[in-house]
Amino acid sequence: MHIYESLSLAPTGFTMGMVLMLLSLYVLLCPEPFRRQLGSMHAKSSAGTVLLGIDFIWVALLLFKADWNALCMPLFEFENFRGILLILCPVVWFVMSSMAKEQLFARALGMFLLLMAIVPMSAAFMKDPASRILIPLWWYPVLTVAMFWVAKPYLFRDWTAWLIRRPGLISALAVGNFVYGLAICTCAGLFW
Repeated sequence: MHIYESLSLAPTGFTMGMVLMLLSLYVLLCPEPFRRQLGSMHAKSSAGTVLLGIDFIWVALLLFKADWNALCMPLFEFENFRGILLILCPVVWFVMSSMAKEQLFARALGMFLLLMAIVPMSAAFMKDPASRILIPLWWYPVLTVAMFWVAKPYLFRDWTAWLIRRPGLISALAVGNFVYGLAICTCAGLFW
C-alpha cells in the first residue's frame, strides 16, 4: 500500500480546509496585493523554474525505489520504464526551464496542482462517511483547470487577466472558498 492510501481522512481534510480558509482570508484582507500578484504571475519565469524543480523532485521521489523512500509508487506493467523515467526527470526539467520559459509558471503550477491533488483524493478514496465527497468535489474542477494550464498555459494569463478586471467576483470566490474550507474542517472534526 502506498503512503498516500494510508493517510487518515480527518487530518487530511482538516489541513485542506485550513489551507482553503487561510488563502481565502488573504484574498479578502489584501485584495490589491493579491490582484497585483495574480497579474504578474504568468511572467515570472524564475518562479516557474523553481516550482517546476519542485514538481520534478516530487515525481523523482515517486519513481525512486529505495527502502527509505516511502513515496515510491508501484508502476505495475510499466516497471521496466522506472530507470528511464528517473533519467528523464532532470533532462525534462532542464529543457523546459531553459527553452520553454514563456508561460513556464502556468505549466509548473498546473503540474503542482496535479501532483497535490492525489494526496487528499487518496485519503478520501472509498472511505466512510459520504461527506468525504467534499474533497473530490473541490479537486475535480481544480484538476480540470490544471490540465488546461499544462497543455495551454496562455489560458492562465487570459483567465487571470479576466479575473483581475472583476474584483467583486474575486471576493465572491474567496468567500465561497472560505465557506467550503469551513465545511471541510467541520466535517473533519465531527464526522471523519
